[in-house]
Amino acid sequence: MKLLAASLSSLLVTTASAFRTAGLPNRILPCQYHHHRPSRISTTILKGSYLDDLSNAPSAQSRALSTTTASTSPTTTGTQMNLEIADLLSNSVITTAKRNNFPPIVVSVLDKQANTLVQKRMDGDVHVAFPDFSYAKAYTCVALDVSSREFRDKYTTQNDASKIAQLNSMMSISQGKMAAFPGGILLRNEENVVIGAIGVSGAAGDEDEYAALRGVWDSGLGLSTWPAEHSCTTALD
Repeated sequence: MKLLAASLSSLLVTTASAFRTAGLPNRILPCQYHHHRPSRISTTILKGSYLDDLSNAPSAQSRALSTTTASTSPTTTGTQMNLEIADLLSNSVITTAKRNNFPPIVVSVLDKQANTLVQKRMDGDVHVAFPDFSYAKAYTCVALDVSSREFRDKYTTQNDASKIAQLNSMMSISQGKMAAFPGGILLRNEENVVIGAIGVSGAAGDEDEYAALRGVWDSGLGLSTWPAEHSCTTALD
C-alpha cells in the first residue's frame, strides 16, 4: 500500500509539472469541457437574421395606430364611394348652400350602382318632392355617365320635337328615376373611374349644381366632377 501511495503521489507531481511546463492552469474545471458556449460567430449570424427582424418589426401598438390612422383618413388612391366619403361630401354641399344663402336643399349621394348612401335635408321649408328630385338627378348621372344638365341639353338645345319626345319617353320609362334639369353631377376618382354622383334639389337649378360642384371641390378628396365648371351667377363665393 505504501508503495502504491508513493507511486500515485509521484504521478500527480509529474502531471502538475507537465501542466506548468505547457502553461496550463493547475486546476481543470469540468464545466469548461461539458458546457457548450455559442461562439461569437454564431451570435453574429443570429443577430443578423432573426434578432434584426424582431428589432425592425413594428410593435402591436404601432400596428394598431397605423391601421387606425389609415381607416380614419379618406384617400383618393383607388377611391370607391363609401359611407364616410358620401357623408363628408353631403356636409360640404350643405355648407356651400348655407354660405351662399341658397334656399334649403336636399342632397343625395349615390354610388355607381345608384344606391343611396346618404340623403340629407336642410332645416326649413323643403318641398316633399325635393328628396325624389335630388335622387333622380344623381341617378341620371350614374345611369348615363353624364350630368343631369348635359342630359337635358342633349335633347332640348335644338328644340327638335322628336328629340324632346325621346327625352320624355326616357324619363317615363325610368318611372321617375331620371331628371332633365341641372343639379346632378358625376364623380370620378383620380383614375378617371366613375364612383358615383351627387344630386341637389331645392334652389334654382344652377344653384343646385353649384352647391354640388363646390361641395366636391372644397372636400379635399381630389375627385373630378362633370361638369367641370359651374354656370351659377348668384353664388356669393
